[in-house]
Amino acid sequence: MQNLGILWQQYGRWIGLILLLLAANLALLLVSKTSEVGLGFELWAYLLFDLLLVLPLWLLLARLEHYQQQQQEIAALSAQLDALMQQAHLPLSQQDSLIGKLTLLQQNQQAQARREQEIRHLVRVQGLIDHDLAIGNRIYFESKLQHYLNDPQEASSGALFLIQVSHPEMYLELPLQVQRLAGCAELLTQLCAHLPQTVLARIADNDLAVLLPGLTQKDAETMGDRMASILSRSSYFADYLDFDVLHIGYVIYQQGQGSYQLMAEADMALKTAQLQGPNAAYGFYPSHKPKIKGSVWWRTELSNALKEQRLILSFQPVFSWEQHDVIQHEVLVRLQSSEGDKLNAAVFLPMAANCGLTQAIDQYVLLKAAKLCQLENFGNNRCSVNLAVETLLSKDWLQWLGEMLAQGQINGRQFALEVDEYHLQKNYRKLKPVLAHLQQQGFALIIDHVGLSIEACPYLDELKIEAIKLHPSVVRHLDLQLEQQLFVRGLISCNTSKGVRVIATGVENLKEWQVLQKLGVSGAQGYYFSQPLSRIIPQDQPH
Repeated sequence: MQNLGILWQQYGRWIGLILLLLAANLALLLVSKTSEVGLGFELWAYLLFDLLLVLPLWLLLARLEHYQQQQQEIAALSAQLDALMQQAHLPLSQQDSLIGKLTLLQQNQQAQARREQEIRHLVRVQGLIDHDLAIGNRIYFESKLQHYLNDPQEASSGALFLIQVSHPEMYLELPLQVQRLAGCAELLTQLCAHLPQTVLARIADNDLAVLLPGLTQKDAETMGDRMASILSRSSYFADYLDFDVLHIGYVIYQQGQGSYQLMAEADMALKTAQLQGPNAAYGFYPSHKPKIKGSVWWRTELSNALKEQRLILSFQPVFSWEQHDVIQHEVLVRLQSSEGDKLNAAVFLPMAANCGLTQAIDQYVLLKAAKLCQLENFGNNRCSVNLAVETLLSKDWLQWLGEMLAQGQINGRQFALEVDEYHLQKNYRKLKPVLAHLQQQGFALIIDHVGLSIEACPYLDELKIEAIKLHPSVVRHLDLQLEQQLFVRGLISCNTSKGVRVIATGVENLKEWQVLQKLGVSGAQGYYFSQPLSRIIPQDQPH
């Protein structure tokens, strides 16, 4: 009976139509029997009658079946939309039309996308940016200054510039003052664009600070004069009532100095510049000058170091507090110079870039690390290697890497490639297909030095990032910096929601590590855990 009911539901209309047609023809037959008409006329009469009766009914039934099918599809779609609206916690109403539900879902999706974008922006800038000029503020600057003064992996010296803009018009409106400062910040960014580690910030109402790690005394003199000349003659000061628009004080620093002492020296240099006259720049220099080597010496030194294998590798473990073991090892490289000194990468890699030897050094490090991993026979261990952008964008290097992979000298799954976030942002379009190709070959991707820049970058949405590494300046004295804690918490929330681990670098004491654990980092590395080691620790060996 149930089957008959289903058949009747599907074909009942057509069965009824056939029965109706038979009844009509029977009636017509009875009429024809009582009348005296020929057989041919009867056949034509039957045919015409059937057409006039069946065709409209057939069209009507077909239309009705199509309409019912549409209603079923609309009901199914409406049910799907209701389920999506329930998942999105949107209000449901029986009076809502299908178009109304679609519009509401679309608006909700757009609002979520906007919220996520706003959250990412706030994560990057909350507490660390000057909102008038869209550059770093004093907290941001001081954290970076502390890092460059204390981290032995960074350049051992550099220059700090203080730029003070004067506003002789007492009646000058605030928006115009901000406009002039913003113009100065834009010009300073252009002047220092060739120096990748530039730190620019607003540290007071009318004061800008520029930190240039690795800048020599001679280059600092040139830079100070260029800043004073270009800024003072810019169109931003065309309506100035006084020709004396700004002053610049700068100082050459050495690692180990205190930040308070250095800022005091820079402020004294700024006051001295104000005594020198209009738009003057004045600098203080250390009594002992570091050894200066020319490009010819560096080229010879680095070329011989590659031949004589004087590039020394060490391995710094990354510790996971959840797993209580070593996640991986970062490969660090130092140069054993011909004069007997051991130079860290921050000293000789910029010189290698100037001499065109960056790619050769990266190849040496990657291949030697691969051989050490094979010799140690730790199959589950993995190393992370920092690669320069120039190397990643080199077709020769990609071809070389492909040959090494094909020959089995390098196993992509044993390595994570670390890319500096600053360089990734500047070269993202070119790097994106290269990094995606390397991931296909088994290499994991880690973004290094996150937090040094406050600009947003789309790599989290478009690349499969395994982890990001917080810059040491973000970690330094984190237990005392509430703004930095907010910044780190936001970064962790944004990244972990996408399945990206957050690793802290440069951890030096227990207090920093305790705060990082509370904030939710996945792992950390630094002198608090271990000095760089000469060999790899087995991955399952507890710390």
